[in-house]
Amino acid sequence: MQTRPAPLDSLSTTGRPQEIVLVGASLAHLEFMAQLRAKPMTQARVTLVSSDTQMLPDNRLADILSGDAELAACHIGLRDLALACGVGWEHDKVTRLDLSSQRITLAGGRSLRFDWLSLSPRCWDDRKPLNTQMTGALAHGLFTQPLEHFLALWPRVMDLNPRGNLRITVLAGGEAGAEIAFAIKHRLPQASMTWVTGGATTEEQGPQNGGLEAALKAADITVLHDHAVGISHGSVRLACGASLVCDVPIVADRLGPPQWLRESGLLPPLEADHAGPESPPAVDTWSRCTGHPQVFLAAEADNALGHNLAASVHGTALRAASSPRGNYWRGLFHNPGVLLQWEPMPLRSALLRWAKAAHDHRLLGRYQTGQARPRVAAAVEATRPDEAPPAEHRG
Repeated sequence: MQTRPAPLDSLSTTGRPQEIVLVGASLAHLEFMAQLRAKPMTQARVTLVSSDTQMLPDNRLADILSGDAELAACHIGLRDLALACGVGWEHDKVTRLDLSSQRITLAGGRSLRFDWLSLSPRCWDDRKPLNTQMTGALAHGLFTQPLEHFLALWPRVMDLNPRGNLRITVLAGGEAGAEIAFAIKHRLPQASMTWVTGGATTEEQGPQNGGLEAALKAADITVLHDHAVGISHGSVRLACGASLVCDVPIVADRLGPPQWLRESGLLPPLEADHAGPESPPAVDTWSRCTGHPQVFLAAEADNALGHNLAASVHGTALRAASSPRGNYWRGLFHNPGVLLQWEPMPLRSALLRWAKAAHDHRLLGRYQTGQARPRVAAAVEATRPDEAPPAEHRG
């Protein structure tokens, strides 16, 4: 099923291009910018607003934590990419969204008008809702989001105990939380690692995760089907009443919507009041916010977003939200992606991690500029397995 958006002011009728504003650097936004580099739009002017100057794709976090990749090789420079794609660059944060006038206000005081606004899931950056659920999380928890802030603090964790004898707990996060636990255990085999799932069993989180818990146990990672209600210095308190001794509590859950989004009227009233982590605006098949078709909220790696933004400008048919291309590697051998990298067979696991790194290198090549590409190529070569796995272990 397709739909045609209602046409807005166009270059032919008003003499000015339409304004597309992208807030936050998701892969979907970067893919749209790469499309503009290949085929510029004359009827629209595009601006990227981000509080970060560099972006790290979500699926590279585990590679960095495990030591399989260097952060510098995975970073995407946003300013250079924007300039290369003919996109305006605003290194700033949004403080206000006015839907009636179709304007956003930045922390620096500047106001930007938009005909079409696209909000990245990375806009969700409020930690206070999680602090309400887990008392002491703000004071004692290490949040994985935003990724850039987490990785800036990670070297301090590595320095806490040179021998790696740390007691680390990953709190919730779904499959991503499990992958973080695998990656850290790979890097710090002497660490005592625990994953607190948030209450749901791995089977309840998805039928594809049937072997996940067995793989975690094989990697000497403790799995607790509970959720944390409090974090203090040296311990995590669980809902069951037990206390878990912990040196490094890692909070992997999604954060809540920012204040400016809660005040915008874009969120349903109940969700805006509670402002919990699970409160995104309702969207239609084409990732447009219900009741506000000029505002898009696409998934992190939705490749249909670029087409839909361009189609909105031109008044042509939209496409339904698509599967994220960045996760296609997860379908190899019909196993969950989190098991591909960390299954018990070392040679097969190393080969699969190298294959994923090569895939990610090709993907990042679309978005990296300047000296970043040679660094990525060198990093991929460095992760190549020393020898091919025996025939019985080959996929």
